[in-house]
Amino acid sequence: MASQIYDKLSSNAYFVRQPNLTYRLGETYASGMISGLEAMKQSVYHILMTERYSNPIYDDDYGVELNQYLGKDLTYISATIERTLRDALMQDDRVQDVIVNSISKDKNDLNACNVEFTVMSSYGEFEGSINVIQ
Repeated sequence: MASQIYDKLSSNAYFVRQPNLTYRLGETYASGMISGLEAMKQSVYHILMTERYSNPIYDDDYGVELNQYLGKDLTYISATIERTLRDALMQDDRVQDVIVNSISKDKNDLNACNVEFTVMSSYGEFEGSINVIQ
């Protein structure tokens, strides 16, 4: 009997994407609400600022694994960083793709490199960058 009810419900079910309305977060405060591309940028920023597995409040799919690059050279980082960024950011179903545009040594910190990337999302494209400590 229960399977008949489930079959009837699943044939009439459909998915609706909810708005991505969220709080605008500053360094020490929250001010107002944001949605769309601005909320997407904030989400990407927070994912990339959180080391995966380091905070018990997040599940194991949240964050990025940048600690793996400690002590590695630029060649290794260049070969694997796009996969690392994709793995982190595509956990969010609004992200469609991530493409690394350039990787260069950081001029201010010889033990870091700057990674510039483009995120394609359901709200549009935007560019970002992160520093990866070597």
